[in-house]
Amino acid sequence: MSRTTLSQIVRAFGVEPARIRRVSHRHNTHWRVVSREGAVYFLRRFGHQPDLAADAAWEVEAIRSLGDRGWPVAAPLGKPRLIDGAYFVLLPHLSGRALGKGSTDGDGYLWLGRRLAELHLLLEGLAPPPQRPDWTELLAGSRPRPSHPPRDELMAFLAGRAPALADHLATAIDAFEARDLAAVFAGAPRQVVHGDFSPWNVLTRGGRLTGVLDFELAHVDVAAADLAFARRGSHDGVVRGYLEVRPLPDAHIAALDALWTGAVLTSAWLELAPALKAGRLDPGALDWCAAQLQKTYPYSGSISA
Repeated sequence: MSRTTLSQIVRAFGVEPARIRRVSHRHNTHWRVVSREGAVYFLRRFGHQPDLAADAAWEVEAIRSLGDRGWPVAAPLGKPRLIDGAYFVLLPHLSGRALGKGSTDGDGYLWLGRRLAELHLLLEGLAPPPQRPDWTELLAGSRPRPSHPPRDELMAFLAGRAPALADHLATAIDAFEARDLAAVFAGAPRQVVHGDFSPWNVLTRGGRLTGVLDFELAHVDVAAADLAFARRGSHDGVVRGYLEVRPLPDAHIAALDALWTGAVLTSAWLELAPALKAGRLDPGALDWCAAQLQKTYPYSGSISA
């Protein structure tokens, strides 16, 4: 049986393609599509999830909801389509240039924090949607997702292949759980968070935010979780810029390093779960996680105005 071509998939969304070129492949895969009329789109194939249909539907609905609230997002053209066992959406092109490819300077991080606070203001008072399927808040980052093997199994697997790294991860887990984030954020409002509000995922033009990209890590969490993602363990300028626009409780700001540790631990489980299933751990699979744990520190600026 012949498989559906990329051109046929694009046509299913009502666009006649002239050129299609793959531009990225990580968890999801993206192709840049130029139509016969010269319009630019991006075709996206969703990566694997335990319930891919529910995951894709959640993300598409979240993006549409954020767009309705004023976020500059690329709302998909129609619902995700199941084609040859994979889910696809077609996204319109957003104008602008990425703030930074891998990072930015101090002024860039201040700008990033201000923009994130402005976007969060648009969500104040809104009831959040249900949690993204198979996701948890960063407050629970020391535990694997519901679909993953138990933590003891994952840690035993890691200890058998990289004992020093297992010890490092165990220390991070103990330190994280000692922060008791459930108590810190008890009663805090929840919202949709982007999950990777970083220089490479925001587009600018003339100093203005023109696009927010890549919602594969979006989920429901506390606002401080989004700020922790943007700070990435050490970029304090993001926090200063955010607090210029929108206040957060002092205890939430003081917990930013722990929230980022929760994000790093979550990433570790995402690496370890398929490694355990395959029976092997690829060299360097957890290098990023180890590096992030080493460089993460508490916010060093003034919290209260």
